Amino acid sequence: MPDHDPERPAELTLTERELFEQLGWFTQVRWGAGACALGFLAIGWHLFRVRFAWEAATAVVGCLFVYNLVFALRVRSLHRRREISKRSITRLAHAQVWCDLVTVAALVHTIGGVENHFILLFIFPVIVASQFFATRAAYGYATLAAALINLIGWGDYAGYDTIHHRLEVSSAPGAVGADTLVAPGAAHHLIFVLQVCFVMSFAVYATVFIVSNIAGRLRSREEELGMAYRDLKSLEEVKSQFMRKASHELRAPVGAMQSLMNAALSQMSPGAAGRELIDRAVSRSESTLDMVDDLLRYSRLQGTVVPGRFEPVDLAEVLREAADLFRAQAEEKGIRLQVEAAPARVMGIRDSLADLVHNLLSNAIRYTPAGGRVSVEAGCGSGSSFLEVADTGIGIPADELPHIFEEFFRGEAARKTALHGTGLGMAIAKRVVDRHGGHIGVESKVGRGTTFRVALPPCLATS
Repeated sequence: MPDHDPERPAELTLTERELFEQLGWFTQVRWGAGACALGFLAIGWHLFRVRFAWEAATAVVGCLFVYNLVFALRVRSLHRRREISKRSITRLAHAQVWCDLVTVAALVHTIGGVENHFILLFIFPVIVASQFFATRAAYGYATLAAALINLIGWGDYAGYDTIHHRLEVSSAPGAVGADTLVAPGAAHHLIFVLQVCFVMSFAVYATVFIVSNIAGRLRSREEELGMAYRDLKSLEEVKSQFMRKASHELRAPVGAMQSLMNAALSQMSPGAAGRELIDRAVSRSESTLDMVDDLLRYSRLQGTVVPGRFEPVDLAEVLREAADLFRAQAEEKGIRLQVEAAPARVMGIRDSLADLVHNLLSNAIRYTPAGGRVSVEAGCGSGSSFLEVADTGIGIPADELPHIFEEFFRGEAARKTALHGTGLGMAIAKRVVDRHGGHIGVESKVGRGTTFRVALPPCLATS
């Protein structure tokens, strides 16, 4: 579907998303309701020897299963094709409530009509209507339910000898004939029918009044949460735009200053006055450029995922390229770098996965003292691809572990080991993993090292 389609799930409010989930839930509950109805019919007929229009009642329950299957397939189709919209939710909800009310009316009619206490079943579709629709529509369904109740009641009264299904109980197993279950001819008594119709009509309207008020308050709170979420999302986008703009604006002048200082440095003799200061300035400019690059990468990860950028990526190849890039730095520090990379093709964004590996590997080398070891491994595991980066570095205290993926967080030991850093490396790594639908975990002991384990989407089949 086009990205600008207004009916994509991302455009739904929190309330609408909740309603769609409830719609699917009610569809699942209806399976149980149908099974319970068959169970009650069987128990009533065989255990308590209650006699009613058995064939007609089971046919009604069978119709419930059929139309519920249609609704279940429709809900699944909308979810799979990402065609969820307010209109589709409303249409499905209206159709379900209509079918439920008619089915309840048919079932009640076949099992004794106004004489059967199961006429209370009319309450349940009205509750669903009150939860899904505005108050006016909910009262409309209450009116429809009251009309069906009165149609059953006064229909039984007027057609007692023709259309009314008597509710009877067999006196003994195998006995011929049966006695009426309630007062003889109850459906033919004016006061009884009037009482049942009045009480049930009042009950459905009272149900709408209570449930609509509760649902209305909940929807109001959800709308407030939705507005707060949209405000936060807007602020997040403003922050991302600022970070992108600031990064672009800073990179050019800082890069130019670094080039000028390098040019000046190349023209100075080793012992020239001021060379040390320029060396320090070059080092700080490199740190500043690293910070600008981190800000730029992080701000890009804040944006919307572009589905078209996902493509088959060999995680092992990305890992080997990163290891080649950092090998000289590791050797300069006297760190042994071990790489084990089995073929692991996944659907992902290559640049983002490279950022993930670079950040994990860079941190491992930075915080591992001379003589230490850094090992990286990638491959396909059970159900997913994996990446693991382990070092024998300074480690992370237990109280800092919950914060390492937060923006701009740097632990105390990390600040002492490396003075300059943005604190965005792990935040970027977490964003990349989340964007790919994966999981990242960390284990660490102070003074003994740290291990990052990343689980990514399943490996693609090799051709």
